[in-house]
Amino acid sequence: MDFYHFVKPLKFEQTIREKLVEDLHGRISYQFHGAEIQSFGSFPAGLYLPTADMDVVMMSKDFRQSGRVTYNKSTLFKLRNYLYNSDLAIRDSVECITSAKVPLVKYVDKLTGLRVDMSFENDTGLVANETFQQYKKLYPAMPILVTVIKHLLTMRGLNEPVNGGIGGFSVICLVVSLLQHMPQVQSKNMVPEHHLGEMLMEFLNYYGNEFNPQTTGIQLVPPAYFEKVSVATIPMVFF
Repeated sequence: MDFYHFVKPLKFEQTIREKLVEDLHGRISYQFHGAEIQSFGSFPAGLYLPTADMDVVMMSKDFRQSGRVTYNKSTLFKLRNYLYNSDLAIRDSVECITSAKVPLVKYVDKLTGLRVDMSFENDTGLVANETFQQYKKLYPAMPILVTVIKHLLTMRGLNEPVNGGIGGFSVICLVVSLLQHMPQVQSKNMVPEHHLGEMLMEFLNYYGNEFNPQTTGIQLVPPAYFEKVSVATIPMVFF
């Protein structure tokens, strides 16, 4: 708990990140007419570490209104050139990741020094924002466990999905799924926030020694495990 209270977002950190998104939206919407920038992931969920990346998505007017994709890989390179030639990013930090399942432009914000990951024409992360807030209310232990686990991953360089690590979205899903399936939690014989050490060890043991991510997936609504081969046509987050 001491660690969680030490690293959890402070008011000025929240303000800095809000200003980053606001300024980025203003600049990008002017350069790419009608574009909109929104944040998703750990920042709006309030589950970010002090040095965490900012996950943002750039959406066109057509995509917001009809779902028609306007921005593609060529947009990545146009945005890269704009960031490279503007004062938004540290010039040598701008990078296009076109081989990932979700193509990204990655850069370091010049004013704040925060790393930014920008994806395109994808609103799934925005939909998840409200869901995470609901899980925070349902499972008060979740933000604490997620914070500690994310820090453990960061210490070992295992927090970047593009490099084979596990992102914050997956960590939240894993913690929530564990809480959903623990009989003592569901029967209310255990209050998770009163047994945080035990919950952390249960998480590490279950996903480290028992769960097989190659064959099994997790489903949060309704809570379930499933064989990946049986739902090969359904989009999933792999980790």
